Amino acid sequence: MSSPAAASPPPGSYWNGMDGEGPDSATAVLKAVRDFRRVDVAMRRRTQAALEVNETDLLAIRHLIRAERAGESIGPTELSARLGITSAATAKLLSRLASTGHISREPHAVDRRAQVVHATPRAHREVKRALGGVHQRMIDVADELSVADRRAVIRFLRNMGAAMTEDEPPSTS
Repeated sequence: MSSPAAASPPPGSYWNGMDGEGPDSATAVLKAVRDFRRVDVAMRRRTQAALEVNETDLLAIRHLIRAERAGESIGPTELSARLGITSAATAKLLSRLASTGHISREPHAVDRRAQVVHATPRAHREVKRALGGVHQRMIDVADELSVADRRAVIRFLRNMGAAMTEDEPPSTS
């Protein structure tokens, strides 16, 4: 009797690409994507550890910083929608981030009953310290690509995202 590990996957499966295993194969591309994802997840975990927050907290801080850079204000309801969590979960998240000094809340300028949430200077400093060097190195790598290669990478990643979404077939453009 053979062990489960010895059984070979069916042809065309995720682990055994139909186009072979060469360095220019589609399987090699998928392996590179998996390798990148593994490094990306590790970077996010290091950032969470540096800020002493969980994944959802880090996403919330990211949304707040992006909104501020775009000149937008975000309230708890908008943050709930962006994070895909309930208002109760958002209330707990905001209390947690306020207690650690990562966010501040203030009344909305027009509707004083509503709140606006901001990332604090501390959150900005911690994110910059944790990601600043990595982000610049990522920009440097992207800058090395030609315009045509950048377009190809963007198209590839969008099509890959669509292929991974059941409801959307990948684009052929």
